Amino acid sequence: MKGLMRWLLGILGLGLLAFGTNEVREATSGGGAVVLVVTGGVLAIIALLFDRLERLSVGSSGLELQFSREIAEQGAPSAAQILERSGVAGFAEAYGFIHAELADGKYRDAKVYLQDRLVERAAEVARQQKFEASEVRTLFRNGSPMVRVLTLGLMKGDPSLADGGTITSAIADSRSANEQYQGLLLAKLCWRQLSKSERQTILTSIDNDLHISEGADRQMLASELHSLPMS
Repeated sequence: MKGLMRWLLGILGLGLLAFGTNEVREATSGGGAVVLVVTGGVLAIIALLFDRLERLSVGSSGLELQFSREIAEQGAPSAAQILERSGVAGFAEAYGFIHAELADGKYRDAKVYLQDRLVERAAEVARQQKFEASEVRTLFRNGSPMVRVLTLGLMKGDPSLADGGTITSAIADSRSANEQYQGLLLAKLCWRQLSKSERQTILTSIDNDLHISEGADRQMLASELHSLPMS
């Protein structure tokens, strides 16, 4: 029975994932396509890891997502609670499965799209809830590539959480092309609150980076930043 269940989950998950990925690429179904990709990906991975899934544990307050535990352990317990209550932790958990297990290049566009949606969800929560800047910056320094991008989303929603050091690191020491893109976007958003020296450091980092030229969207943001006033 367990083998049959695994087989059914795998077939259903891969079918939804393939259809949702195609819809995302063609940008025809918006949020509906994202739901298909997330649902299909999670079902497919559950099938693959049927005997090993232990993503939930029982804590003092009931069910607790492993992602939330990791956030708390990295020095951001308050942020972990907000992310779990808001549903962002659950979204990040699902995305983490998809990103780690579906490495085939044909899923790249869908994964980037989902990561962008994760950033937007985080930004929306940060506009409504108050995070501690020290926790968010600590998460960026200590977190995985996905967590780093998520924290940039929080800073996008509440620019007071951002600082010049984090923005520079996202651009000059990024873990992924998407992180660098989000860092450039955040630099543009926060430009007025940065000091002259921080602005100059960011521009110098842009000039010295070899990867920005690999993406047209990053090139465009870099050019826009160079056109902004220094004082």
